[in-house]
Amino acid sequence: MEEEARVILREAVAEDTETPINLAEAIAARFERVGGVGIEIPAREPMRQPPKPR
Repeated sequence: MEEEARVILREAVAEDTETPINLAEAIAARFERVGGVGIEIPAREPMRQPPKPR
């Protein structure tokens, strides 16, 4: 049983798995198979000035 576990671990480590560059690309790739994700990101407005203490 120990040798079987070692074989499984060796095979898992030896596999060439490419790690996604970033989370957004990984999510897009996952949903690409079912039609993708098309989300429009709204334009950002400039930050407002923080309130001044009295």
